[in-house]
Amino acid sequence: MALMALPNELLDVIVEYSLSWSFENLATTCKRIYALCTPFIKRHNELRSRFRHFGYYAHARDSLVAASDLISLIAADPIVARYIRTANLVEDSKFLPHLRVREPPKSVPSIEDGGVIVQLFANSTYLRRARLDWRKYYSTFAEDVREMRYSQHGSAFLLTLLGDAENLTIPNSWKPNAATTRLLHVLIKEAKQPSFLSSSSALRPVTNFRGSLSRTGTENVGLSWAHPFLALPHLTSFSGPGFFATGENPRSLAFGGSPYVADRLEAAHLSCCCIDDVGITDFLKHTPRLKTLSYSHSTKHVDRPPDWDICKFINTVAREAGSHLIELEVAICKLRGSILPGKASTRGFQKLQKFEFPQELVMCNFNAAGVTGNIATSLQRLFNGSLDPFVRDLIPTSVTHLALMSNGMGPYDKALDALFRHFRAVRRSQLPDLQHVWINLQQEADNVYKQQCNKIVAECDREGVVVHLRNRGLTWDW
Repeated sequence: MALMALPNELLDVIVEYSLSWSFENLATTCKRIYALCTPFIKRHNELRSRFRHFGYYAHARDSLVAASDLISLIAADPIVARYIRTANLVEDSKFLPHLRVREPPKSVPSIEDGGVIVQLFANSTYLRRARLDWRKYYSTFAEDVREMRYSQHGSAFLLTLLGDAENLTIPNSWKPNAATTRLLHVLIKEAKQPSFLSSSSALRPVTNFRGSLSRTGTENVGLSWAHPFLALPHLTSFSGPGFFATGENPRSLAFGGSPYVADRLEAAHLSCCCIDDVGITDFLKHTPRLKTLSYSHSTKHVDRPPDWDICKFINTVAREAGSHLIELEVAICKLRGSILPGKASTRGFQKLQKFEFPQELVMCNFNAAGVTGNIATSLQRLFNGSLDPFVRDLIPTSVTHLALMSNGMGPYDKALDALFRHFRAVRRSQLPDLQHVWINLQQEADNVYKQQCNKIVAECDREGVVVHLRNRGLTWDW
């Protein structure tokens, strides 16, 4: 092996450079290499244990509580950054107000004092490519640290040092400004370059991204801040709570005319958000490979909350992503206002296998069909003997796992009756692949609703479909 012909001095350099990705594999190649690796094993294990899954902790031995702390550590020992695979930065500066008064705040040196931290900023190719004056940038960062407050400049700069992170959660206090936005755009542009043009680029390996931004009072957080991150070249999963994106506020849209495209994204989890048909159209047009969409609707933090047109929302998802979505979950998180009347159609879904929706959607179609008086007579009039209109419009034929959510109080027994009254015929002609059904059944549900659930269990059992009655959140069982 040619490697063994090298002198120990060069092998020592190779061993140290192999930290952290290939160190363990290299150490097992032969006895000579293992002997050279031995002095590094303890340090390797310590760094991997401390930094592989990084988060800010005030009680840790080194009390890393803000971006400045981690930047200082990396400046003094650059190899630290190579060990960070999961960068959970959500609590950046959260603990600053709670630090003991007698404990002096951590600080960074002035530009005049110099040192490794100053040099890190001075030598940053990212600041240079963003055409940002590193002295001005550093001064803003240093002032934030001195005043013991969250530093957007510090958090954004820290991202330039994370060249091996695969999972990224940005700080809760993330507040984009002109300088950090320019820096982020350069970061994303660099990450999207082919690897042979740039062997190492910050954020390039990120596959999972989460954004959880704090709000002040009734302030609404749009999705536009996220589109640079969504364009990361290997990103497959995005999640975040509490965002809004509506046609009434175009600046809130995720992309809104941005040239970025999230062409690798496969899963999006948007919980307790307020996104209308315009907002979800803007998002889905830029995510051509999306396979999983999990969305829960909330107007808890929205001033003068709008009514929700859930039918238009579902129809939009079917139109924009029906050709490639495999899993769709639509739920109600916190609704102020009402559900607008309408009619939903899921016929645009071609590959959907797992489908969750609130029973309010069934009631919309129930009311749109004009089912009044005697339900059985009305349904028989609509049912033509081969295709049930409610099932045809609400459950794609490809579905294998179906979940129906409601509190079980009100008219939702009628919703279940509408979907399952002709289940034997429907199962064979319209839902040949259906295997499991989940129905939300809470303790306080109406008795007539509970009776309807028990009836459905028996009906589905005869057709080989398993029904799960749950009183809590859904857990899919494949």
